[in-house]
Amino acid sequence: MFGYPSVVEAELIIKDREHILVVIKSSVSRADVFELWRIGQLYERLRSVKPKLAIVSPYVEDGAKEAAEKLGIEVYTAISQRK
Repeated sequence: MFGYPSVVEAELIIKDREHILVVIKSSVSRADVFELWRIGQLYERLRSVKPKLAIVSPYVEDGAKEAAEKLGIEVYTAISQRK
C-alpha cells in the first residue's frame, strides 16, 4: 500500500494546532482501519505532525472496532457517539 503513486484521501481538520484525519464511510472493515492508520503514518512523515485519527460510519464491523481500538483510532457511529 502506497508503494506506488496512489491517490490517498482523508478529511483534515486543524483546530488549535491539533491535526485530525477523518474518514467518513457508509461501512468500515478492518482493512479500512489499517488504511487510515497508514495514511496517518504518511501524514506524520510528510508534515512532521502526528495526527489524531477518526472514523465516522453508521456501520463498523466488529473486527474493525477491535483494530481501531488497538491502533488508537476513534470510531463514531450512529448507534454510539464513541467506541
